Amino acid sequence: MFWPVLATVAIIYVCNAVLAMRQMKDFSTTYTLLRTRGRVAIGKQKNALSRGAIVMFLLDDRDHVVAGRRMNGITVLARFRDFPVCDGLPVEEIDPTAVRADRGTQRAIANARDNFLTIRAGEIPVEPPTPLMKVVNRVDAKVGHTPERPAGASRHVVGRRGLTAVD
Repeated sequence: MFWPVLATVAIIYVCNAVLAMRQMKDFSTTYTLLRTRGRVAIGKQKNALSRGAIVMFLLDDRDHVVAGRRMNGITVLARFRDFPVCDGLPVEEIDPTAVRADRGTQRAIANARDNFLTIRAGEIPVEPPTPLMKVVNRVDAKVGHTPERPAGASRHVVGRRGLTAVD
């Protein structure tokens, strides 16, 4: 019974790896296609159990969107498709809430706009948190760790019989 289960898990893992490589190739091909035509603004929204999204906007010299591409979905079967909703709009004036799309796509649009504005200001864009980091941040907030008082700054002493609070 063990070997059939192990073989099934191995087959599923290999299929997932192959499909993930196809998805990465689709991303690379789409980005290269847009990049040969001009500047590209990229935004993404990662989710653990709901639809994630990636948007790419081709920009002209006046920072207007010339073409848009979007990939959204849960699985590695998602591919890039045309996304002409923002075509002709200046990147700074794109309002994600005005776009009829799912919440993940709206957040990816906002991330693309923010990334573009950050880079134009000469700074490095901040990477959005992964689903795991979102959970860790929520747990830290409930436990009481904040940016002002990080986890390493708490005054807990580990004794022989377990954790002893000093605060």
